[in-house]
Amino acid sequence: MFISTSFLRRSFLPLGLVLGMSFAGVAEARVQKIDICYDFNCKIRQQVELSTEEWRSVIGWFYPAAATAAEEREQLRQAVGWMEVIVGRHTPTHRDKGLNLEKNPKFPGQLDCIDESLNITTYMRLFHEQGHLRRHRVVDRAYRTVGFDAHWAGQIEDIETGERFVIDSWFQDNGMLPYISPSTDWFDVADARILFFAVHD
Repeated sequence: MFISTSFLRRSFLPLGLVLGMSFAGVAEARVQKIDICYDFNCKIRQQVELSTEEWRSVIGWFYPAAATAAEEREQLRQAVGWMEVIVGRHTPTHRDKGLNLEKNPKFPGQLDCIDESLNITTYMRLFHEQGHLRRHRVVDRAYRTVGFDAHWAGQIEDIETGERFVIDSWFQDNGMLPYISPSTDWFDVADARILFFAVHD
């Protein structure tokens, strides 16, 4: 699923959504310097500086505040997808294609699951530290193996129930929405859908 193309054409939130944000949320929208990585196993590390307007457009996905944990996970999904678009304006990661079956791509900016999971964890920690992620905490990345293949993903925990969820953007091109699933399902390698999600998810 793509973020709507009409939204992608805008560099900041519509006035109505901005006005709907809490005063605290607006006050926290400031220039952000974020360390990200790409080109397999974090070969290239780069600090990205996001403008106040760019950061406001990201945290705006969390307003108004979610009434349930499930709603907040969907907000997080949208925020992470849009964050990839914004970061891609400053780095070659806008070229990133889902999966990394080609180990030596002909262009810079490709991410493997290590890059994806570390970047997503960085983004989620910022959301949590600044108070935008209220119903979940960020925990250690999830890791699984299938034969000789290993896979990493970001991971959060529902504060109320303790249930953990995986945030996995490796399967999709840059800017497409990441997959969110219960960690127990993600670890169940017998479920082929969790190994290779359908494109329309």
